[in-house]
Formats: sequence, C-alpha cells, structure tokens
Amino acid sequence: MGSSQAVVQARPEAASQASDDPVKTLPHLLEAQENGSKLHATSTVGSSLAEFGIAESNLDASAGGSDCEEGGFVERRYSQSEVEILRDARRRWTAKQEETDRHRRALELEELLRQTRAQMLAEPVAAHSMPASRYGSDVRLPAFDPERHVPVLALINPFSGAMAGADILAIARKTPYYQNRFFNIIDVVKDQRRGGLLDIFRTELCKARAEAKAFGARSRIVSGGGDGTASFAIFMIFAALRADDARADEGLRDTGNGFIWTDEEMEESFPALAQMPLGSANDFGHALGWGEKYPGDRECSGCFGSRVKAFEALSSWIEAVISPRSPLANFDLFGIVPAEGTQACNFKLCELTGRRGMNPKVLADGRYQLLMKEAGTPVPLFLCLYFSAGFAAYMTARFQINRRSKPLHNKAEYARQAVGIIAEQAPPQLNVGLEGVQITCGGEHYFPPRSSDGKGGHRYREVGFLNINWQAGMANGSDRAPACGRICSTREPAKFNDGKLDMYRLKFASAVRNPGPRYQTDKKEGGMTLNFDGGLGKGIFFQWDGEARFAFSPSGEPFQINVKKILNIPVVIGPKYDPRITGDMDNGMPIRFEFAGATPQQKAAVRDRILRGVRGELNKEMNATREEMVAAGLVCEQVQ
Repeated sequence: MGSSQAVVQARPEAASQASDDPVKTLPHLLEAQENGSKLHATSTVGSSLAEFGIAESNLDASAGGSDCEEGGFVERRYSQSEVEILRDARRRWTAKQEETDRHRRALELEELLRQTRAQMLAEPVAAHSMPASRYGSDVRLPAFDPERHVPVLALINPFSGAMAGADILAIARKTPYYQNRFFNIIDVVKDQRRGGLLDIFRTELCKARAEAKAFGARSRIVSGGGDGTASFAIFMIFAALRADDARADEGLRDTGNGFIWTDEEMEESFPALAQMPLGSANDFGHALGWGEKYPGDRECSGCFGSRVKAFEALSSWIEAVISPRSPLANFDLFGIVPAEGTQACNFKLCELTGRRGMNPKVLADGRYQLLMKEAGTPVPLFLCLYFSAGFAAYMTARFQINRRSKPLHNKAEYARQAVGIIAEQAPPQLNVGLEGVQITCGGEHYFPPRSSDGKGGHRYREVGFLNINWQAGMANGSDRAPACGRICSTREPAKFNDGKLDMYRLKFASAVRNPGPRYQTDKKEGGMTLNFDGGLGKGIFFQWDGEARFAFSPSGEPFQINVKKILNIPVVIGPKYDPRITGDMDNGMPIRFEFAGATPQQKAAVRDRILRGVRGELNKEMNATREEMVAAGLVCEQVQ
C-alpha cells in the first residue's frame, strides 16, 4: 500500500460483514464502535487519526497488503478517501454531541434563572418583623410607559436610609416593570454563580440597552445608598459586562476588550448613573441634584408625618429618573493606579478595628496603639467624589467601627470621633499631622507648600482633592483667592467634569481663615502622587467616598499612592441641581462613556486594571495579609 492508506483493525465478526465499498464499510465500523466494539487504526498520512478516539498501531506489523488474523483481530487497510469519510463522520457526530450539550446547558441555565427570579420577587423571610413601611403598605411605583419613559435599572442597599432602601425595594417587588429591574445590591454581590442574580442583572442590563436604543436614549441606573454605593454600583456594572469565554454560548463571548460589549457599544450604551440619597452625608446625590435626604424623608418625619406625602415624594423622584427631560452630563471618575511603568501598587492596605466607643486603641507593649485587621471590600478602584489623607480619613476609619442605624446619629458619631482624635495623643503608627507626606500634581510639587526639602507637613491636618463640590454634608471648594476676595468675589467652584483635580490642603486654623467650611482649591491636571516616607510600622490613613483604609509598606520603604482620571461616565442630573454649587454641568463635550488616557496603550491599561478589579485580583495586590501586617510591626486583631 502507498502513503495514502490506513490500517484499521476490527473484530472478525465485524470485518466479515464489511465490503470493500468504504461508503458501506465505515458507517458499520462507527456503529460497531458506539456498540462497544474495539476499533484501532493508524495512518501513514501526515494527519493523525487520534482525533477520532482511535488508537494508532504499528504500520510495520501491518505491511504486506493482505488481510490477516492476529490476536483475535482482523487487519484491513483503508485508502485515504475512506479515512476522510471516517473523519467527516466523526466530525458530524462530535458536532451533534456538542449541540446536544449546548441545548442541555441552555435548559439548565433557563431553570436556574427561573428559580432565581422567583426568589428575587418573593417577600423576604424577615419582612414580618420589620417596621411598617414609611410609604404605606398598598402602593405602587409610577407606571412605566415604554413609549414615554427611559429604561431604568436600580442597585439599592436595603439597609441604607434607616431601612428606606428596603421599603423602596418592597414596593418595587409589587410593581410591574420595576420588579424585574430593581435589585438588592448586596444580594447581587453575593450571588455571582451561574444562573444567579448577577446573571439576571446582566440580562436586564442588556434588555434595557436595546430598549433605550430603540427609544433613542441611553438607559439609566439608580445607585441607592450612601456615597460609597455609587462606586460599588459602577463596579457591579463592569462585573456584569465582563466576558467569560467558558460561557461564550450563553452570551458572555469576549468582543475583544475583555467585555461582552465592544468599546463602541460601551461608549454608546453604558447606563447613566442617578444617585438616590440614602446615606448620612449624601454628597453625591446633593451635587447631582437628587436631594440631600432619601425621597420622602421630610414628609414622613415628625409628629405630623404622612405616609401618603412620603410616597408622593418617592413617586416624583422616580418619575424624574425615567423622564427623558432629565438631562445627562459627563462625569470624571478617578482611580488609584500603579506608578508609570509598573504593574502593581507598592503599598498595602488594612483596616482599623477595635472596640466600639470613643477610643478604639488597645494597650500593647506598654503603649496605646491602633488595632488593625485585614481589609475587606471594596478596594479603592473608583474614586467618584473625593480623596483625602490625614485627619478626616482617621476620623472616618474610627466611625466605621461605630456606624449607627440612623443618618442623624451617624453625623453625631463623626463629631464624637473628631473630638476624640483632638483630645488624644497620636498613636505610634501615625506621624504628627502629615509629616512624611509629599504630593506632586502633574509632576509639579504641591505639598507641603513653600518647602524645598519636603518638610513642614506636620503643620497640616489634611490634604486631598474634590471631584464633586460637596463633602461631609457641608464643605465645598472654590478657586484660591486673596483674603479679601474670599468673601467678596465670585470664584470658580470645584467641577466634576473638567478633567482636573481640585486640590486642597487644610490646617486646623483654615476654617477661620477661609472662612467657614469653604476650601481654597487649586485646579491641577495630570493626576496626583502622594509620597509617604515614615519608616517601618508607620503609615497613613486615607479615605475615598466615605471609605477609609490604612496604607503602609511591609518593609518600611517609602511608597506612592497614584491617582489619575480613569473613566468618563454619563450621569443623570436631578431637578434640584444648583449651578451655584457645581457650576455649569455642560463641559462642551458630547455625553459619552470612555476609558481615559492620552494613547490607546493608556486606555488599554485602564481597561485591564478594571478587569483585574472585577476578577478580584486587586484584592491580593492591595490588601495586606496578616503576615505582612505583623512584618510591619502593626498590632493585629486575634484570629478566632
């Protein structure tokens, strides 16, 4: 036989029924294989038949050209055409099996999604033990008309707003349209399994995108909770859109950028964010015009509170969100990124812990020291509102231990912790003031000011930047001016879509000199780098959007916290927007979503950073282990 032949061995009873016609012989051999008969083949052609699931045998042993019987098998040679027929038959059989498997998986996923939707719409088990709804028991959200309204979804924290979030979700469960689009953000974060709530959220997100495109608008998403919920909601949108090629046949195919939507589709259809103010300070909601309190708070408070009026306020709020008349604006989103030319941040994060009360410190080695624990989620990937290091960040870290159930009590707790910090001696993990901190913006020195050697930070209590012009429910910023101009002149406020950081630095006397809670700000381009050099066992507290962490180096080496603009996202402007606070919302650019960067490579780096975040890889990069905290000389909580 020539090189275009193959050897096939079959049981004698199978071979005796075979003819020399390959069209009649090969189907019979395939049938014999499916029935359990042993089938072995080798080929002298370049392509192996191993893909058939057929073992190769020794060509030399079968040479000679005649059929023979050996060891209970009959050896027969087949031509290349017969081999190709066998290959094609095997290919068709494999394709059929794959199609059957895809169908089975689709039915399985459909059933999982059905079960998850049923659980989503079911009344919570503990609903009977909750207080009566502040909006009434038999109410419904405004009817959604697809011909007049913009498609909307919601990610709401049920525990925010003294459980106002839970009341709103309960009404949504009973209202057509909203019952499939309003999600408990905590449940979505927890249920990321196949067929879980994240899959449901993704499905509705894609449906809303198609509906909005047909309507000629951009879909919207409500972030309901405290100020930190906004960055978490954006994180969950990216988590939902992350591609997974293992589930490509279920709609999660990578479009080439790591997501299931292309860059063009993201730019056109990434949902516009509306902030429902359910937290304590509600800086984000206030800046965007959605109010300083949750919808209906004023109407249902006090002795003369009315559930009817509270629900009317909630209905008006929802109607504004879905109205196409509510305008959109661009919004800058910043993030903590590695230094240029590096792949990871060179610091680690942990969280303050300790007993509740005015002083969380513990006695260790004869001194009162801070007690630390491993940091939880979220990691500081998105900075929506503001960033600061120093006094306010330390105060926020202590507040997180003592968080209360009501917004008013939370504000009082902030004040209590501020008094405690001022009255106490600085713990050994912290320098006095901002000693050891230097900041550059766009490569130029910014802090400490008027210091050629980087000293003088001990005179300052706080340094940071504003992205929105509202902080802690009272502070805002305007461009730096001489003393006389701070009262008499009209100054440019901090703006959320000019691509710049509104930097500020504060002493304890700044409230008198500025005057009041208005910061003097300096608009800076090119990002910010905070350098800290404090030695082993020292670090610095920083806070972003109401979340606080302690940054340190396990080896005691100097480290850098780099902040840059990473995204441009669309936001929905509410009816209470005040241009005197934030300025003109129109920055002259088309409303769009965009990965930030001056070059395609920089944009790709941002995209990769976000993907690493939603895959959970940044937790390992940024959050310290217990071993790293101990190596730095930090006092750690006992592991149970």
